[in-house]
Amino acid sequence: MVIYGHQNGHLMFVMEPITSLSVVRQTLQTTQKCAEECNQDYGLVTYDLNAAKPAMQIQARESPTFDNIFIRLGAFHIEMAFFKALGKLMAESGGSDMLTETGVLAPGSLNGFLTGKHFNRCKRLHPLLALAFESLHFKAFLQTCDFKEELHTLISTVQTITNTEGEPGLELMISTDLFKNCATQYSKYTNATLSGAHGYTAQFWMTYVEYINLFHRLERANRTNDIELFVFTLTPIIDLFFATAHINYSRWLTKYQLDLLNIDDTHPGLREILNQGAFTVRRTEHDFSRIPVDLTLEQTINADAASRLTGITSFTNDYSARLRWMITKATRASCISLLQEMTGLISKEDVTAELRPRRIQRDNEDLQKIIKQILDTNIPFETNNVSEVLYNISTGKGTSEEICQSLLNVPTKGKARHKDFIEYCKNDPNKFESPIKKEKLKTFEDGCATNRRTNNTKIVALKGTRNLIGRLLVLATRKRLDMQHILQYPLIPVPLSMASPDEVMTKTDKSALFDLLENKVKDIEQRPEKVSAYIIDGQFLLHSLPPKLPPTYGELARSIISQSLTSPAKRIHIVFDDYPQPSIKDTERDRRGSDNRTFVITGPEQRRVPRDLNDALKSRSFKKQLPQFLANEWQDPSYANILGDREVFLDVPGECYNFQVKEGVIQRDTVDGLRNNHEEADTKICLHSLSADCENGDIVIRASDTDIAVILLYHCHRFQSRLWMDVGTASKNNRRYVNVTAICKELGPGLCAALPAFHAFTGSDYTSAFVRKGKI
Repeated sequence: MVIYGHQNGHLMFVMEPITSLSVVRQTLQTTQKCAEECNQDYGLVTYDLNAAKPAMQIQARESPTFDNIFIRLGAFHIEMAFFKALGKLMAESGGSDMLTETGVLAPGSLNGFLTGKHFNRCKRLHPLLALAFESLHFKAFLQTCDFKEELHTLISTVQTITNTEGEPGLELMISTDLFKNCATQYSKYTNATLSGAHGYTAQFWMTYVEYINLFHRLERANRTNDIELFVFTLTPIIDLFFATAHINYSRWLTKYQLDLLNIDDTHPGLREILNQGAFTVRRTEHDFSRIPVDLTLEQTINADAASRLTGITSFTNDYSARLRWMITKATRASCISLLQEMTGLISKEDVTAELRPRRIQRDNEDLQKIIKQILDTNIPFETNNVSEVLYNISTGKGTSEEICQSLLNVPTKGKARHKDFIEYCKNDPNKFESPIKKEKLKTFEDGCATNRRTNNTKIVALKGTRNLIGRLLVLATRKRLDMQHILQYPLIPVPLSMASPDEVMTKTDKSALFDLLENKVKDIEQRPEKVSAYIIDGQFLLHSLPPKLPPTYGELARSIISQSLTSPAKRIHIVFDDYPQPSIKDTERDRRGSDNRTFVITGPEQRRVPRDLNDALKSRSFKKQLPQFLANEWQDPSYANILGDREVFLDVPGECYNFQVKEGVIQRDTVDGLRNNHEEADTKICLHSLSADCENGDIVIRASDTDIAVILLYHCHRFQSRLWMDVGTASKNNRRYVNVTAICKELGPGLCAALPAFHAFTGSDYTSAFVRKGKI
């Protein structure tokens, strides 16, 4: 490379990048010269990471030439890297969807938000999202505590005192025993959440909240020029960088923290200078308004001297033009800045911008939008439904166990790797710059489907992002491509009108259609008179069992048959799903959190593990094993007294059995007419209903599924019996009968025949719904 000379020493490298060793050496020499002219013993210089690395290397290699310089990593760039690490954790987790769905974040800005490049958006929206989660977490805590009324009174009092008496009254309230007890209990509840006691998804999002609290501490250290707090906060930040494989920041931020800790030994007296205000920059007279040095540079000379259209990069390759631009940069920036301040077009950034009434109102409105979106979508802090599945809070799709453990162990793994690196360097300081082994972090993105194609034995993942549009525009300009023709075709594997970018189908509320149909006959007497057959959806039956169930499978079988015989009908049908593989419903089952654990039920004395039946029902293996066990167990003579004069039909995959008592003995027969190869209980129920059809009778279907209602309405004209659905549960106080036959008469044969197609077109278990389009 040719080095051009100039009478202004530092301009001789104007054509070289900042990471060039010659450029970095020149900045160190200039720093020494500035310190000498100011009669200072030490020089302070702040770099971003790419320039700090060669600067620290030069300082160490040429010691003691530059030992009187203290090299700092820019706090602004540290925060950007921190936001990028957070974005890596939360990408495809559903958290960012809460922002885009509410309009708080534009979809086109999502990539910049997740990569940390849009600093102002990150600084505002990450705390808002964290506050929304913490608010919901605190509400969950209120539901579990023993002194709810006192807490609600305390909260109201705090709000009143804050508005009337201000800080003195608030400090007095904080000192009360009730407040201290509340804080202690909430701290214990939070620690329980962080340990996974309230579910894996709750643990993940509370860990995210803790990271945002970490950012608040770092921001406070910058705003108050608090060096000790800054150094203290760096440790967990470095842990996060190690966990997310940000190797360069992990290594060099560790050295920077060590330099700050040893500053009294290496640069005696410099700590006092930093504490007096040299650590950060204060541009206004307001308190709590200091900002990092590198952020000040971005907001002043770089912003004022740059073109608003293109920035300061790639505007020309002509040396003379660049030289003129560099010579006049400072003067031009100063003139522009002063002119804008005089005309009131800009104001120096400080804390007051975030405390203006309009900004506070906007933040409060956006916070309420985010909270409402989470409540409407999926609350991760449900106290009565603790899930040991880490799932996307937007789509409900569960992650694999590997991804779950990888994300939940980020704090502990990062801390361990950080500690190992320090011990490694202590044993041999020469190995500081040795390669650090990268351990890939499995995130939500790894569980997303990508469209892949093979090209010259290389696998290329295609992503539907705006970067693809940018590349297309460049190619169109160079090769004269017709963009209008290209954009007639989709640029991603799936249409975004019917699926998310990770190829998960868009879901809709199916129950809205059922509610609409039910309202058609709400004025008709809703109770069957003579029940000839009672048909039960097996999965619905299992999910509606009481929470405290006996510990063995034999006792569980008795509970199931006892629950089934609560109807006065003489004929009871229990119908279970089949689970063939592959299946058209595999995607839907995976979204609901289905897992591949294997269960083997050996006999009635076997104890149930896990004890939580709902947890076991996530396994396909268990849902296959249990019906087969019931078919064998109910042959036991002890069930004769339970069955009495009833008939029970049990539909299991591939077979249908009839159980009845003859001469005091349980007899099990195979029912050939009801043997079928259907996968879904929805269609099996219709088959069983037809087999039980009789004149002047009522057939009741115990289920709560819109799919079943649609199928029954389609076939309703075939029945002589009146069809009813027994829906809802007693625990929710919404159990009721729905007259399917009356709905059929109200709709007419034409609409009933069209319902299945309408239901499938607008979204079902097998088909995608349209984005933001419901059933009605």
